[in-house]
Amino acid sequence: MARPPLKPEERRTEYLRVRLTPVEKRDLERAAQEVGVTMAEYARAMLTGKKPRAKPPRERAMTALLYELSSIATNLSQLADATGMTTYEDWAKYVGGQLVEAVSGRSDQTPVIDAHLEKINAAGHWVNALARRANMGKELDLQEVHDALIAVQKVLKPIHDAVSQPPPETGSPPDGSDAV
Repeated sequence: MARPPLKPEERRTEYLRVRLTPVEKRDLERAAQEVGVTMAEYARAMLTGKKPRAKPPRERAMTALLYELSSIATNLSQLADATGMTTYEDWAKYVGGQLVEAVSGRSDQTPVIDAHLEKINAAGHWVNALARRANMGKELDLQEVHDALIAVQKVLKPIHDAVSQPPPETGSPPDGSDAV
């Protein structure tokens, strides 16, 4: 279901170009990343005098992972359409459905997510480049597509393994006994 359109006065239609030094840009990127928002959101908030509040690290990690998983799933679906190979559609359903469902609510896995997010992003970029080529009607090297799928499988394995374990019980004594 699509989001309802904004009122004309609520639409962001104006642009502001700002030149920054490389150091200033890195500082802006770092500051935005620390609070878990995009550079544009951070800059807009700072310019309007509303410093953004930092999102908890767990929320930032989960948001980033869910974004990556949905992007990869979309691109795998596009590859399935382009190649006619159901393997890619099966993987799209797993990544965008089963894995997303398994990881949702598992904030106990934040350290695992943080440790692997950069590699997941890199594999996602590879799949995205292939899907973009396919969407432009360019011929794909099926070995490269296969290699990209293997890379996705490899970088998602630690997340899969982590969420396959039962979540830690809360409220139990630290020594593992059931005595209250």
